[in-house]
Amino acid sequence: METEIRNSLSDKNDINGVETLFTGFREALDQHKELSSVQDITYLSKKLIFLAHRANQKTLKSILEEAAAKKKEILELFQQISCELEETNYYRYHRNISPAIQEYIEAVSFLEYLEHDRLLPKDNVESEFKDQSGKLFLHVLAEDYVLGVADLTGELMRYAINCVGKGDHNRAIQVCQFLRSLKADYDVLKISSKSPLARKMEGIKMNLAKVEDACYAFTIRGSEYPKEFYQHIVSEHSRNYESMRMDVDES
Repeated sequence: METEIRNSLSDKNDINGVETLFTGFREALDQHKELSSVQDITYLSKKLIFLAHRANQKTLKSILEEAAAKKKEILELFQQISCELEETNYYRYHRNISPAIQEYIEAVSFLEYLEHDRLLPKDNVESEFKDQSGKLFLHVLAEDYVLGVADLTGELMRYAINCVGKGDHNRAIQVCQFLRSLKADYDVLKISSKSPLARKMEGIKMNLAKVEDACYAFTIRGSEYPKEFYQHIVSEHSRNYESMRMDVDES
């Protein structure tokens, strides 16, 4: 009889242990479900960047109006998942949400440059993560801000190349000067070789070089070619550096 009782208790403990285990699984899956909104944020931020690149096709006013609606949607998603990132959970799941924050910073920084020809400060980014009462619901780490701005250089490079193609050479030169200023700021940072920013520094260098070559093509060599060859020259430089950038990304 005592043996049967001990076996019964043991079986009961096993069942409780299994229930506890699966409860943990359920909670982990629920957490994952909440953080799945991160993919939606990243996707919508990419759409925001795509919209910004239409600045050469539509009026800036219409783009900013459309962007405001998309930003509102993205911020609502950030607020939804912020309740799962309170206190220590923020750092626990930071790796999950960091790419979305960086993508959003890249997008809004691009819009800021198009509208005001300046870099969007970190405090301005963070000020958007406030609820109606003014309470901050999501903190922006300096690391995410720096990485997001590093990605901005790629969008500015594409924008500058498009400006050259449209014949807006002065604008391309302005972008080139801005990129030089950004690179100078990044150059003074002490970066570990294992830091995520180390790889992006190569991208910053490549993006600036591509814009400089495009500006050189129409400023110095432009008189050597008819106007219709400008785009061909710039496209060749673009393809060359895109190939070099792919090599850097794969390393």
